[in-house]
Amino acid sequence: MRHPLQVLAAILLAAVFAAPVSAVTPGGAAEESLTGIIETAQVEMADGRDHFATTLRSGTAITPVEFARGNARDLSGSRVTITGIRHGGVLRVASAAPGGGSLRVRSKATESALGVWETETSGTTASSGGVSAATVEAAAVAKTVAVVLFNFTDIRTTPYTKSQVQDALVNSSASAKRFFEEESKGRMTMSGAVFGWYQLNVASAGCDWAAWHTLAWNAANADGANLGSYTNVMFVFPNTSACPWAGLGYVPGSYTYLNGTINVQVMTHELGHNFGLSHSNAASCVVNGTRVMIAPKANCTEVGYADPFSTMGNNALRHDHGSHLGELGWLNPDEKTVGVPGHTYTITPYFRGDGLKLVRIPRGDGSFFDLDVRMPYGVFDTFAAGSPVTVGTTIRLGVGTASPTGSPKATLLLDSTPATSSLADAPLVVGKTMTDPVSAISITTLSSDNAGVVVRVTESVAPTAPGNVTGTAGSGSVTLTWTAATDNVAVAGYRVSRDGATLTTTGANATDWTDAAVGAGTSPTYAVAAVDSSGNVGPAVTRSVSVPGEATPTPAPTASPDPTAAPDPNATPAPAPDPTQPAARDAQAPTAPERVTGTPTTTTVALSWTAATDDTGVVAYRVTRNGTLVATASTLAWKDTARRPRTTYTYTVAALDGVGNVGSEATVTVRTLPDTARPSTPKGFHKIARHGRYVTFDWSPSTDNVKVTKYYVYRVGRSAPVAVAKYSKIRIATVRGARYYVRAVDAAGNRSYASARARGRS
Repeated sequence: MRHPLQVLAAILLAAVFAAPVSAVTPGGAAEESLTGIIETAQVEMADGRDHFATTLRSGTAITPVEFARGNARDLSGSRVTITGIRHGGVLRVASAAPGGGSLRVRSKATESALGVWETETSGTTASSGGVSAATVEAAAVAKTVAVVLFNFTDIRTTPYTKSQVQDALVNSSASAKRFFEEESKGRMTMSGAVFGWYQLNVASAGCDWAAWHTLAWNAANADGANLGSYTNVMFVFPNTSACPWAGLGYVPGSYTYLNGTINVQVMTHELGHNFGLSHSNAASCVVNGTRVMIAPKANCTEVGYADPFSTMGNNALRHDHGSHLGELGWLNPDEKTVGVPGHTYTITPYFRGDGLKLVRIPRGDGSFFDLDVRMPYGVFDTFAAGSPVTVGTTIRLGVGTASPTGSPKATLLLDSTPATSSLADAPLVVGKTMTDPVSAISITTLSSDNAGVVVRVTESVAPTAPGNVTGTAGSGSVTLTWTAATDNVAVAGYRVSRDGATLTTTGANATDWTDAAVGAGTSPTYAVAAVDSSGNVGPAVTRSVSVPGEATPTPAPTASPDPTAAPDPNATPAPAPDPTQPAARDAQAPTAPERVTGTPTTTTVALSWTAATDDTGVVAYRVTRNGTLVATASTLAWKDTARRPRTTYTYTVAALDGVGNVGSEATVTVRTLPDTARPSTPKGFHKIARHGRYVTFDWSPSTDNVKVTKYYVYRVGRSAPVAVAKYSKIRIATVRGARYYVRAVDAAGNRSYASARARGRS
C-alpha cells in the first residue's frame, strides 16, 4: 500500500505554482504589496522528493507566493513585505533575493529550541545565508494543539467524532501526545482541544486550502476557540479527491492539514514538520548495474519516505533517529560528536543511559555520515530484539545540522545489504564495513551488546612523505631529523627503520629521533615514513649514514686443511655437531596484521588488511578459510570467489617472513549475502519437433550470478509448472491448442521472468 503522504498533490501544486512566472514585471498595473510572516510548507509528492510551497501569513489570511527566481526557505518565520502580481489567488514575485525590490525583510526570524520561531526587531535586511544553525539545548516546552474540524457545501460528512480525534491527539496510549512526550524524555508536554464540525460556505473543488484555513479559523474563533492562544493548529476535513494528499505541514511552523485522516502516524509526521524536521528518505545507489551501499552522488537516487525507522519516513510510527533528535534539540552537547577517522566510538541508544547517541563523520563534501543505534522501547519503538536496527550501526547521509534549524534537510538511509529488497536489514551489523569511494572513509561495526555498538572509523589516504630527512652521526649514535608530513586527517607519528627493521614509531609532533645503539664504523640505512591515525603509512624517505670509529675486525679465515697431510696427534678434536640442535636463524615471527575486514557479495568475499611488521621483512600473507589454507597473498588484499550465498565463513590472515616464521593470526567472520537475483529470461523458446501428443521445446540457456539449476515449463493459464527440465531442452506431452512458456530457476529458488510463449500442438 502506498504511503498516504506519497499521493500526488497535483491540484495543490496547481494552486500554488499555477502558471509561468517569467513574465512577472514589477511596476505593472496589477502590482501589489503584502506584509506578513513568510512561511514554508512541505508538500508530500509521489516522487518522494522534497517539494515546498511558500505562503505569506497576514493575520488569519494566507496567500500562496511563487518566485520566478530563487526561494525564501531560509527566511521562514521572518516578517517581510513582498511585492508582486496576483494571479488566481497566487502572488507572483520576480525574485526571492532580499533587498532587490521584490522582497524586503522587516524583522528576521531567529531560532529557539524545538522549532519555535520568534522575530527580531532589528530592522536589518537578512543576508542570503539565512539564519544560523547554532546548537541549542532544549528547555522544557509546552505544546498546545487545537484541531479544527470542517467540511464543505458539497461534502457534509463528519467521519470522526470529536472524542475520536481527541483520543488520537492526546488521550490514547498511542497518541501524538504520548509520542512526543516519550521521545522528548519529558522535555516537551502536549495538550490539545478539538473544535467543530464547521460547515464552510465553499465547495471542496480546487483544493484552496489557504482559503479554507482562513474560513475555518474564523468559524472556530466565532465559536469561542481563540486559536491564537495555541502553539499549533491542525485542520482536519473529510477526504476529498480535490486534494489528493493525506497531509501537509509548515516546516517549521504552526499549521498542519489532514485530508480525511486522523492517523497518528500522519499527525506525528506533519507535527514533525512544524517542529523543524524534513523527511527520512533513503539512497539507492547503482554501479555498473549492481546495487551498492554507497557511491558517488551521480550513481545514487533519493527514495522518498523510505526510511522504516522514523515517523518522518515510511508510514512507520517510530521515534525519530539521531540526526532528527538533534534538530529537535533533544540531544545534549555531550550526546553528539563530529567524529574523526582513526578513532573508535561507542554509540548508545537514545533511550539507554548516558553516552554518545549520534556520531557524525564529515564526508568532505558538506555532508555527514550520521551513525546511531536503536533499542526496543516504550509504545512506539517495538523493534524485535536482535533485529539489525538494534545490533547494528544505522548510517544515514545527512546534510543538515543535527541542531535546531530553520532550513531542515532530508536524511538518506544507506543500505548495507543492497542485494535484498527490504530496508529492515539496512544497518551495518558486526563484522561488516562500509567503504565510501568518494571520501575513502571506512566504517566498521566491531561489536554490539546491551550498551550499544562499537564503531571503528578509518580512511585509506596515506600521509605524504616527510621532507628534508637528514642523518647526523655521533659516537655510536645517529640523529635523524625531518620536516613534518601532511595528511588529509592527521599524522599520528613517524615510523623509523634501520636496514629494514622497524626501530620505533614516534609521536605526532616529532621531527627528530636518535638511534643510540648503532655500531661504530657501520653505514646503516634509515627510513622515515609518516603514519596517520588510521594506520596508513606514507612513502618512506631513506638516508644512509656513515658512523665514525673502527668496526670490530673480522677474524681471518682459517686455512683449509691439507687432506693428504697426516693428522696432528697434538690437535684438539673439534666437537661433533649436535643433531638435535637446529642451525642458528632468525626466530622472530612477524606481528599480526591489523584491521582485517571482509566485504561480502552473494558469491565473493573481499579481504583486506593493514601491513604486519617483522625484523627482517614480511614477504607474504597466509589466508585460511574455515581452517583450510586457501591462498598465499603477496599484497594486502585477496578475494575469495565462488562462495555459496548466505553462508558464514571464518578467515584468518597471518604474515610470513623470509625465513619461514609465521606470525599470529588475525580473524574475521563474514556472511555472504542472500541470492536475490533472478536468472536471465530464457530466449528463443520454440517448438522443434512433435510426435503425436509429445512436443519437444528448445531455448537458449539462461545465465545467473550463481548457477541456473533447472527450468520450469508452464502451460498458459496454470500457476504450477507442468514439467521440470535440467537442461534447455525438453520433450513433454501437450494439450491441443495450449501455449507454453519456460522460466529459469537458480539454486536459491529465484525464478526468471517468463519466456516468450510457444504453441504445443494445434
